[in-house]
Amino acid sequence: MKIGIDLGTTNSALSFVDPREAEGADFPPVHVLPIPQRLAAGGVGTLRTLPSFLYVDEDYAVGEYAREQGALVPTRMVHSAKSWLSNSEVDRTAKILPWDAQEQGRVLSPVEVSARYIKQMTQAWEASGRGLISEQDVVLTVPASFDEEARELTVQAAQLAGIEILTLLEEPAAAFYAW
Repeated sequence: MKIGIDLGTTNSALSFVDPREAEGADFPPVHVLPIPQRLAAGGVGTLRTLPSFLYVDEDYAVGEYAREQGALVPTRMVHSAKSWLSNSEVDRTAKILPWDAQEQGRVLSPVEVSARYIKQMTQAWEASGRGLISEQDVVLTVPASFDEEARELTVQAAQLAGIEILTLLEEPAAAFYAW
């Protein structure tokens, strides 16, 4: 399989192309993998995208529920983790998130949060029965503005999530290829 992950600032997504469907096709079908996630307290469902939000509680909720709960308790919500990866004004590997929390409430680094978003998508992939993510070719998009350190930290986050065969692709180039 050929897998594409958009690690977005606001929403993330995983899509793929099955090489068997691509044989002889001018435009092979691109499939978007629905991502299971908590949608409400105690309720799980799937959405085409994973909101890039993490809610710090006993199980670190990721996705739609995290976004909704974080709106109620902002000091427990992490958002814009990808932007923190590119912020050269902070130690990007330090536990500085959630930023709105008191110092003792900051329990995660931007790399750890990004890894949790990617892990949510890789778990969805593996639960779909299409194989282990570690055996797949994965392309992950990054902003063209990412410096070398931000790119390396993104690779670290992907590796923490179990991705072993990884290519980073700048978002403008991804848009060009899609067009």
